[in-house]
Amino acid sequence: MNLTEAGKRILIGRKLASHQLGETLLPKRIALPVFASDALSSVAYAPDEILFSESEMDRVEKGS
Repeated sequence: MNLTEAGKRILIGRKLASHQLGETLLPKRIALPVFASDALSSVAYAPDEILFSESEMDRVEKGS
């Protein structure tokens, strides 16, 4: 085991065996709303970022 692997084991812990992974999963009725909100929030900020990028490009083109 090298130093990197030892550090990961100390910080994160041991890898889980395949039969233990089922215990870590969220039920779908909880997981879907939690993870779906991430995509929705990303879409909500997209128009603001587009306008910001366009205004910055316009500012650079005008030399301000």
